[in-house]
Amino acid sequence: MEKKNYPKKRIILFTSIAVLLSAIAYLTLCAMVKPDCILPNTTINGISLDGMSLKEAANILENDLAVRQNDISLTVTAEGTDYHLMIGKLLELDCQSLAEEAFLSEQQGFLLRGGLWLKNFIIGSHRNSLPAIHDFDALHKEIADSGLLDIDSAVQTSCQEENGQLVFTMGTPGSTVDEAALIKQIESNLKTGEYDSVITCPMTDSKVDPVDIDQLYQEIHRDPVNATLNPVNGYQIVDSINGLDFDKEAARKILEEAREGSHVSIDLTYTEPDITTQDMKNHLFTDKLATWTTAVGGTAGRIINIQLAASKCNGAILCNGDEFSFNDTVGEQTAETGFQKANATQGEKVIQAYGGGICQVSTTLFIAALYAGMDIPERWCHTYVSSYAEPGMDAAVAWGDLDLRISNNKDYPVKLEVTFENGNLTATVWGTKTEVTPTEIETKVLDSSSDSLEIQTCRKIYSADRENAVISRFYSSYINPSIRQD
Repeated sequence: MEKKNYPKKRIILFTSIAVLLSAIAYLTLCAMVKPDCILPNTTINGISLDGMSLKEAANILENDLAVRQNDISLTVTAEGTDYHLMIGKLLELDCQSLAEEAFLSEQQGFLLRGGLWLKNFIIGSHRNSLPAIHDFDALHKEIADSGLLDIDSAVQTSCQEENGQLVFTMGTPGSTVDEAALIKQIESNLKTGEYDSVITCPMTDSKVDPVDIDQLYQEIHRDPVNATLNPVNGYQIVDSINGLDFDKEAARKILEEAREGSHVSIDLTYTEPDITTQDMKNHLFTDKLATWTTAVGGTAGRIINIQLAASKCNGAILCNGDEFSFNDTVGEQTAETGFQKANATQGEKVIQAYGGGICQVSTTLFIAALYAGMDIPERWCHTYVSSYAEPGMDAAVAWGDLDLRISNNKDYPVKLEVTFENGNLTATVWGTKTEVTPTEIETKVLDSSSDSLEIQTCRKIYSADRENAVISRFYSSYINPSIRQD
């Protein structure tokens, strides 16, 4: 019996020895596997990481990414033209995380290391995780910069002004780049690493934009503009502009019914302004709207002041809506500006002041402007009744305080002519008479005593038929009305 069982015992012995040797070999392998290195036959994106440390693996993946960022571009063909997208600069990849996954997934317990090493050695660990684009705003900009988004075979509706009409050429639909589909195709190529293959650009229908009639009307419509003068350019004539208009609702209906590619037209309406360029050339400053003269007396200094102030006011031009300021025009009265000392009123006192007497210029202008029918936003009376004007017809000025302001309410420009000749000061308003407007001015005493005088000055500008009138009133208050003061 013992001889018959001997072979079985040998088998058990050899098997035990084999298992023991295998265990020793496996444990030796486990001991030999370096826990701080990536296992053999490990690749990411085709790059071998065999035996590398975590840092080395991350660095080599970073280097590969940098190469791709510098070199990779995609070619997109559309409408027979190739467009190149430099997308390498947009590629992103978390190299550190990829290296950690390759490192940590193989680093298990001591007894598992040998088995994992053998698995990797025989089968390998191969992973593809190529760089991708995550900043889609940047990708959109790259696509736009390439010119792809400019592709649009649709012809939009256009219009132009021809022979008193607005002529429309109706648009026709076409095709344009389907950006969303193109981005998906780019992502697919990047995912598979197909950098060299040419992408056929996906297209989509491109429609004709409807004509925005309201917007078009705002662009086309204009009110007529009168010819005027340009004060910056020596008061040269600025040409008039005809008004332009069209029927919005009729235009809307015509465009809605128009066929693609057809031509339709809309009548334009032109309106001449009240004052054309030729009107301005023919009638500028041709009519004397009003004139007034006062006699000048007093000292030589007073006369010099009046002459100087008159010369500064002479030739002033006011376009429609412009305003004349006596103080702004004449300026401050000082010895440096050429004025002399002469009688002037300060409160109830008569003093010697530079510029004394220039109120005669403002008064003469005021009266002429009254009769010319101009607006007078600011006017003041003197303390005493003036010697050169009736009560209620004077206009006091004082630098930095009292001013005479005259506004041009006429359609045409007016020019003030103020001259001194043979002891007389004359103010004339030149302009253009566009209608007959009879003007009446009367002064009415509201209150009178030896100490004071209250006057109302009333101007009535009548319509041609004298059925209507524009009335303006000015009030004056004087002391010691028996005294007349220069």
